Amino acid sequence: MELELQSPLTLTPNSFSVLIGPTEMLVDSLNYNLKELQRLQALYISGNYSRILDKLDRRFTELDVRRAFTAHQLMTALKEAYQTLIILEHDTSLFEDAAEMAEYVGQALKEVSNGSSVLVYSPWTDRHLDEISKFADRVFVFNEVHKYVHKRSTKKAALGPRGQRTLGAF
Repeated sequence: MELELQSPLTLTPNSFSVLIGPTEMLVDSLNYNLKELQRLQALYISGNYSRILDKLDRRFTELDVRRAFTAHQLMTALKEAYQTLIILEHDTSLFEDAAEMAEYVGQALKEVSNGSSVLVYSPWTDRHLDEISKFADRVFVFNEVHKYVHKRSTKKAALGPRGQRTLGAF
């Protein structure tokens, strides 16, 4: 069963995807697809802390949650996973003392995706996620869209050389 989180982000069965983008993108996608996700067996693995879990809809009851404090604990969680949807919130601190484990985690995620849809999420990339992403079927990268509206300056911009306008200071 395909699960469209947010166009063009679609999770297909037996695939390993990486999502790099704003936190709100994943939170909104999961909350919007609550009914479809409730029908699946889902596992959410976070690291030392989570940016996502406290923002999920409280009606999301069919979600198994595991925490991994080290890369070795993450590997154990992946070996024990039986769910049809696995969401891993990337935490670079898992690899502080074991940088070489990133490659093994990538391989394990690819192996787990033979029976599940696997999504690794991070708001930004780092060298460990780059290594893990080498094993992914698809990598989605979205730039953050700022929700801030800057007030227009009431002063007229001064004309520079050859009639160019310059931006006013904020």
